[in-house]
Amino acid sequence: DKIAVVDQGVVVEQGTWDELVAIDGGKFQELANRQPAPAPDEAAVPADADDDVLITAYPSLVSSTSRTTAGAGDTALLPHSPLPPGQHFQWSGKAGAPELSVGKHDEKEWVFWRVSRLQKRGDGLLLAIGSFFSMLDGWAVPALGFAFTKLSVSLFRTDPGRIHDDVIFWAIAYVAIGFAFVPVVTCELGLFGMTGEHLTRNLRAVSIRSLVKQEIGFFDDPENSAGALTLFLGEKVALAQAVNGHRLAATARQLATVLFSAYLIFTFGYWQLAAIMIVVLPLMGFSMSILMVVFLGLKADEGNKAANVGSLIGEVVLGVRTVASLGVERRFLADFEAATDAEARRGVRGAFVSGLAVGMGKGMLVCFIGIVSYYGSLLVTKDIEQLTAEMTRMFLDPDAPPGPDDITSVDAATGCINSQIWTIVEKFLCPLIVVFFSSIGMGAAGVIAADSRRAALACQALFRMIRRPSRIDATDNDGTKLPSVRGDISVRDVVFAYPAAPEHVVCNGYSLEIGAGQTCALCGPSGSGKSTIINLIERFYDPISGAVFLDGVDLRNINVRWLRSQIA
Repeated sequence: DKIAVVDQGVVVEQGTWDELVAIDGGKFQELANRQPAPAPDEAAVPADADDDVLITAYPSLVSSTSRTTAGAGDTALLPHSPLPPGQHFQWSGKAGAPELSVGKHDEKEWVFWRVSRLQKRGDGLLLAIGSFFSMLDGWAVPALGFAFTKLSVSLFRTDPGRIHDDVIFWAIAYVAIGFAFVPVVTCELGLFGMTGEHLTRNLRAVSIRSLVKQEIGFFDDPENSAGALTLFLGEKVALAQAVNGHRLAATARQLATVLFSAYLIFTFGYWQLAAIMIVVLPLMGFSMSILMVVFLGLKADEGNKAANVGSLIGEVVLGVRTVASLGVERRFLADFEAATDAEARRGVRGAFVSGLAVGMGKGMLVCFIGIVSYYGSLLVTKDIEQLTAEMTRMFLDPDAPPGPDDITSVDAATGCINSQIWTIVEKFLCPLIVVFFSSIGMGAAGVIAADSRRAALACQALFRMIRRPSRIDATDNDGTKLPSVRGDISVRDVVFAYPAAPEHVVCNGYSLEIGAGQTCALCGPSGSGKSTIINLIERFYDPISGAVFLDGVDLRNINVRWLRSQIA
């Protein structure tokens, strides 16, 4: 019925084929002259022929011409109304299914609480039970150090029978702790893993819901490409588990370790040595965490290097036909060599840095043990001197009562004075060994703390994306619904540029009227705005200025989902 000729974002000519061809020097005449002559079997067709006859007679036009027919109707336009509740958008097909939401809260709110809202109902109880098993796991670490101390001290006893019994007892204790690890760690990791999977599922659900609500312009940004979003969601959602489950487990485990370790070393060791060990414990844990972070970081860096170089290989393989047709193999080879050389240089620098970090971690640990051992030897020397003086006094005066110190005792069976030398060894070894065992767990806690920090940053980035408001939300139930559609389309003074290229104006005063029932062809060179006006009618984008109307109603006032359901 009508052809609209578009050039540089403006409709420059309108009319039928004959009218436009007759315009000397017109844009359409220029384009028509460039078209190949019709095929011999494409016979002339009457102007009033129906669509089926047109398609049969001119098959070459079917693949090159876009035909958009607005629905015709004779019903008078009634005042538009809100979308009925029965047609409201629902995420779940199940009636009454709860809708996941992160809520509208302050950005400064603690990430822990924001993530907790996405946990499945009942996960709070699972997290509490898991925390209990984490505390049992934390208690086991200093318990192993205490059992090792007792096992070592047993060898200093003078009674062979007592040595045998003590060694058997503490060996059985070790076996019992080992067997206890199986159900404790299984329940701990299983419960936290279960809640973590619930959180991951819900995070993925709200993430994909946020993505499908975004306007088309959001995906035009290279930072929001399919590959970038896939990598973003895969990395951030996986890290988010560490915010709640891993952090809670690590906190409960380390708290139990520190408290139980303090109880053991103050009860069974030198209190002076215990006080120093309490101060040194975080430093020992820090040195252990340096070692673990560096070793884990080296593996992560190797994976990143492989990913960076592999991405270039992936581009070449996926686009190998383009590479071959353009003859740019040498260029990609040069890029690949440059990328591998850069990674090699970074690897050399990283090797020296990691070596320094590992050396500092090991050196700090050995220095701490040496300092504590030296101070412990001073305390042992003092007790040995006191024991020697006490035994000398009782040897010179057998009738003298024993002193108040606990390093000597009277044997009830023989009445002889025993020097309990093993108690001195126990008071020296208990703080040293218990804290050494605990520092290994503290090093793991340092790694978890680093992961928790990364997880918190990942959650913040994830929530920013989830809470990003969509400029054109097809899931929004706002907007009106027309009681009937005639199909009058009016494009008035539209100015538009794609969000990814705001400096390039595609539509610059675009105006076009298409009556109900008309078939309108858009004609023009590439980049003139033909596809763009279709995108605006579908409301994939909103114009910068001007407006697009359907039956006299601005598309921005019509419910987006209902509008698109009227377009075929």
